[in-house]
Amino acid sequence: MNQLDAKSKKLIEDNFKLINSVVNFMTLKYHGIVDRDDLVEFGIAGLIDAAVKYDPSKNNNFKKYAITRIKGSILDEIRKLDYLTRNAREASNKLEKTYMHLEQKLGRMPDDAETAEELGISPDELNDMLYKIRGASFISDMDFAGMPKTPVETLETVESAEPSAVDNLIDSEKGEILKKCIDTLDDIEKNVLMMYYYEELTLKNIGKVLNLTESRICQIHSKAILKLKARLNSYANQ
Repeated sequence: MNQLDAKSKKLIEDNFKLINSVVNFMTLKYHGIVDRDDLVEFGIAGLIDAAVKYDPSKNNNFKKYAITRIKGSILDEIRKLDYLTRNAREASNKLEKTYMHLEQKLGRMPDDAETAEELGISPDELNDMLYKIRGASFISDMDFAGMPKTPVETLETVESAEPSAVDNLIDSEKGEILKKCIDTLDDIEKNVLMMYYYEELTLKNIGKVLNLTESRICQIHSKAILKLKARLNSYANQ
């Protein structure tokens, strides 16, 4: 590894706040699974790596480069932890397929009671499932498979293919598709997405605004993202 010289130290000092920005976006996905302090530690390693390896002759935007490195460092470490159980992945896939099936059957997205009935569980059990799979709920480019190709989005925002894809895709053709899908969500689901991804409120603060618990916000987020994934899949098959 290259030595951490004065220029590298200055880059780290001037851009340290990027770590919190990245971690704030990733906290929802890994909330209750990975400690926030661990995410920060992983992010620090990414920023140091970025500062050491940065070559301005090849890339004149350190912030963009650093965000990519910070995010990559965090994701690499989380993958090593095998953060998401097979049961959670299976439950997430099952719920997504259920939303797709019911939307096709009803001509609209189902409510919680209809979803729970289709799954043969109670509404409370559905909410418990939504909370447990929160780490499996995110939008990726794979959800746009079969749709028209668009230019690669920039990394000016701190996430690209994770929960904040809602933010990254907003100015693209995918963003137009995504906005149409968001319109199919319930108002409270839209509000949670808007407050978290656009207004950058914390889970706790969103709960205060909506007079709901932090865990309930996690459930609503999981449900909203799974509905979006289901709707995107249906859109691609139209």
